Amino acid sequence: MKTAMHRTCTICALTVHRFGAIAFFALVLAACTDGSNMRTDPSLIRNPTVPIGAIQRFDPVRFDGDWGVQATAGGPWALSGFRVSGRGTGWREDDGRTAQMTLRATGIVQLTYADETQRDLWVVWTDPDHNTLAVGTPDGSFGFIATRVGKARGDQITAARQVLDFNGYRTREWVWIAI
Repeated sequence: MKTAMHRTCTICALTVHRFGAIAFFALVLAACTDGSNMRTDPSLIRNPTVPIGAIQRFDPVRFDGDWGVQATAGGPWALSGFRVSGRGTGWREDDGRTAQMTLRATGIVQLTYADETQRDLWVVWTDPDHNTLAVGTPDGSFGFIATRVGKARGDQITAARQVLDFNGYRTREWVWIAI
């Protein structure tokens, strides 16, 4: 003889079973997507829904010197190299274009060009010696990996790439320059 308790447990089991099936199918559907909305704007090289942070270790004074770009993607900015001078306040690109550098926050640099256009760059990662940088823009429009001229190391470039990937960048689609 079935008791009221047994009927209640049967109803609960069916409810849990139905809920479990719905949850399972929801997970299957989620697994079939790439988890990003980057495809809505093909110009983005970064998933803007992934949180991004600038590295606290960045020191603009140690940024002075000549830099070569090892990998890049996004936008019309054909950056191949640059020089930082003036204790982290001057910026000169290989094509001769110059900008004033301003530290907006630790690891966040703003470039202001003579024509008053501005570009914000976030230093996502740097090695302890400031020889390799992973740099990008939070909006996903641009990014690059740079090393000091003559100081390129494969392990540091790999680390920079991994940190950029963790911050939502799609570095597999970037243009990689031979070391």
